[in-house]
Amino acid sequence: MVTAGGAVLGGLGIIGGEVSMFKGLTQAGELLRGHAATGTVILVLLVKLVALTVAAACGFRGGRIFPAVFMGIALGVAANALVPAVPPALALTAGVLGFVLAITQHGWLSLFISVAVVGDTALIPVACVTILPAWLLVTGKKQMVVPAHMPGMP
Repeated sequence: MVTAGGAVLGGLGIIGGEVSMFKGLTQAGELLRGHAATGTVILVLLVKLVALTVAAACGFRGGRIFPAVFMGIALGVAANALVPAVPPALALTAGVLGFVLAITQHGWLSLFISVAVVGDTALIPVACVTILPAWLLVTGKKQMVVPAHMPGMP
């Protein structure tokens, strides 16, 4: 299972390029600089999402926070490119807030990470209002974590 997962992740790395691999801090900076086309940003977002799913399903160790932040940034950049009327700071805050909340189910963590990424404390009231319905949707649901021992696995 690990070998197959590694092969799939290698293929995803080839498809998404270097920006879709690794922790995402430097790569997120590349997305924020705006050199990539909107289609490329969406492709990178999808590759990163599939890679996180494959890695978790195959039992690879690692966190979910940094990939979630990266995917939120990619979604925010794509949203701003597709709808220029949406301010970039708001698009980034909403993207990061949504992805981190969906993956961790921790409202406060999602709220503070999303505002910290943008660095604009004026967005805290907007983020507080928008997080409530999303938090109510994810609360009590199964977490996106692979159990230590999956049925059928040695």
